[in-house]
Amino acid sequence: MNQTNTFKIQEFLVRTFSSSFAYFYKEILHVPKRTLAICAIFFFIFGFFALRLSIDASSDSLILENDKDFKTYESLLKNYSTKDFLILAYSPENGDVFSPNSLKTLKELSADLSAIPQVESVLSILNAPLLKSTPNLDLQETLKLNPTLLSKEVDKELAKKEILNHPFFVQNLISKDAKTMGIVINLRSSPYLEELKTLKNTTNAKLEKEKLQQLITLEKKKLQTQNDSTIRELKALQNKYKGLEIGGITLIASDMIAYVKSDLITYGATLSVILALMLWVFFRSWLFVALTLGICFFTLVVSSGIFATLGYQITIVSSNYVSLLLIINVSLVVHLIVTYLEFYEKFPRATQKSLLYATLISKQAPSFFAVLTTMIGFLSLMYSNILPIIHLGIVMSLGVSVALIFTFMLFASILALLPKPKKVAKLSLKQESFLLFCANFAIKKPKTIYTIALLCIVFSVYGIEHLKVENSFVNYFKDSSAIKQGLLKIDKELGGTVPLDILVTFPKKDANKQNSTDSFEAEFEEEFSTLESEDVYWFDSQKLRIAKNVHSYLQTNPYIGSILSLHSLSMLLDNLGIGADDFTIAFLYKNVSLELKNQLFTPYANPEENQLRFSLRTFDSNPNLARNAFIAQIKADLQELLKDENVRVEVNGAMILYNNLLQNLIASQVDTLSFVIGIIFLVFVLIFKSLKLALIALFTNLIPLGAIFGILGATEIPLDLMGVTIAAIALGIGVDDVIHYIHRFVSELKNHSLEQALLNSHKSIGNAMYYTTLIIVVGFCMMMTSNFIPTIYFGFLTTLVMLLMLLSALILLPALLHSFYKKM
Repeated sequence: MNQTNTFKIQEFLVRTFSSSFAYFYKEILHVPKRTLAICAIFFFIFGFFALRLSIDASSDSLILENDKDFKTYESLLKNYSTKDFLILAYSPENGDVFSPNSLKTLKELSADLSAIPQVESVLSILNAPLLKSTPNLDLQETLKLNPTLLSKEVDKELAKKEILNHPFFVQNLISKDAKTMGIVINLRSSPYLEELKTLKNTTNAKLEKEKLQQLITLEKKKLQTQNDSTIRELKALQNKYKGLEIGGITLIASDMIAYVKSDLITYGATLSVILALMLWVFFRSWLFVALTLGICFFTLVVSSGIFATLGYQITIVSSNYVSLLLIINVSLVVHLIVTYLEFYEKFPRATQKSLLYATLISKQAPSFFAVLTTMIGFLSLMYSNILPIIHLGIVMSLGVSVALIFTFMLFASILALLPKPKKVAKLSLKQESFLLFCANFAIKKPKTIYTIALLCIVFSVYGIEHLKVENSFVNYFKDSSAIKQGLLKIDKELGGTVPLDILVTFPKKDANKQNSTDSFEAEFEEEFSTLESEDVYWFDSQKLRIAKNVHSYLQTNPYIGSILSLHSLSMLLDNLGIGADDFTIAFLYKNVSLELKNQLFTPYANPEENQLRFSLRTFDSNPNLARNAFIAQIKADLQELLKDENVRVEVNGAMILYNNLLQNLIASQVDTLSFVIGIIFLVFVLIFKSLKLALIALFTNLIPLGAIFGILGATEIPLDLMGVTIAAIALGIGVDDVIHYIHRFVSELKNHSLEQALLNSHKSIGNAMYYTTLIIVVGFCMMMTSNFIPTIYFGFLTTLVMLLMLLSALILLPALLHSFYKKM
């Protein structure tokens, strides 16, 4: 099929589209009250569901879809009975954690903590088991008694010395300088949630899986509510106990949700006020202010109701949907208002319905294609394989569709019931001068513009080559925030923040091994196998050797703080003057109390799984920590260290899941951009019926977008969960200006010269572009007031890219049209 036939088909589709909607517009204008009644029904129905829209900041919302490491992580939590926990750091004012007053305060604090319903257990130096501080008891008696710092049999000076040298306590329950106490709080888990997850993993029925997932979501929401309540009670204790700081992954998730909720309310309220003021400045009419904000509020409520009805939850990333939807919706309404006022100025005696009909017909095509490209930009986020980013793409695609439909319906039906305004807002002299300057500069200085564009391309290539994705939980919060102060204290003084686990799995005995022909040997082997199968005989010399070698290697890494493993027990026994051989370890395993076994053995050795576990935490605030290189180095070193041991080594934990997500960001960005650019180019061809115009339009948007990546790379600002969406969002929203401008330019060119068409386009559609971009910029600037650093970066970078895209549309685009369109 040749190009001419292709364009004829496109023209036929556009005409069919226009004629179908022309009938729809006439119906709206003919029965505006009925249209408003229908809209009201939608508003109340989905408004009810909007109240049920929830926020999810759990670990499940921060993982790659189908991440194989997440399955290992879940089995790790199950096999080692790992619970959600919080770490508290308490620094007494006198600087002596062992003073009577400090211990008395710690005792009171422990009692207050134990009284919190969601707290299952509290571990501190007060109730930590001591084995070397009872001089009048032998080891076997000590093991039965399980003494602590508060036991009368314990010598306080010996206890102090033991705690300060205890491999399980240092950098966990006490800092190396002995000025800060650590308190570990284990939170109650939900057996029902674990049961639901097990059922979901074992069933193959799709409907059953969906039903179980709904129950899992409800139970997780209940558990999150309980955790949030616990966090609030802990923060209340900070007022009672000065020097108390809180940390832990559970706290980070809870505070993220709190920031998200705060941002939703703050942005929604503050942005509405600022938009109202800006709209008043632009149009000098409270009618248009109320109309715009009313339509935006309607769209936001209906969209939120649809999200809730479909079972979507708002994640940390998709929490920006309020600001994004408001800004996109305002842009749609402003283009309609500007066009309406232009028709009103040209035809002041025309009826209100005629003006509205002409406005809707004039803006239907550019608005439709502008929203289509915006949807394409957001839908491209589904290629990321990152759950919260996928959710943002779906949520925003639905939202802008709702915005397009109801903006046209409400704009037409509301104004159809109202009289025409008495006056028309005029461009300010400064605004008109700026637009004319851009047009004249584009026409008269094309070489200068192209030189700047070329430099931007070079800068972009440099920036893209230097993009990085190093982020930390600690640096997600402002320095002045309480959560960051707490996380930094725990990170630096109590052994790090982000957990990392190393699993060493030993091969299972060959069950198919041939039975010995000798009856005595067979009987002996059977008896030996029976003994070997008992847990007490599992702790052999190889396992102790591997535990020591791996633990010793990890201690040499500057980015690792707390390290706990089976070798920690060996170190403890050495401190007691007892040889830590396999016989001693087996003796302890058999004779210690269940409580002590759960502290010394169960978290670090699993005979049933034939596995050793090394539980460590990394210094998340260390600026030199390159996570991906750090993890790769540990994996390589451990493989080399254990190459002759016939074992399997796995590195897992929260840090691995987080790193997988980070490393996927750049690959995700490439896939997303490729998809967006390709589809938007095809849409441009469909709209403009010209390959040359499509290339001009695409080039106009890629230059400022590339400059943003240049800035990211040059300033070493890392990509994060929100920053990775900038490209898709900027292209999706930015191309709107190009579509509206070229659409107006082609229309003006029918009756004017090339230069005059460009000047007229700047005076008309340039006006709307100026308004909408300023509104978008102010909207995203509001994000820079957040306490959440990714939101601040997102607001700053999106503001910058939208300003660059406006300049590109007002300067680079007309320069390209002036240079190349006349040659077509």
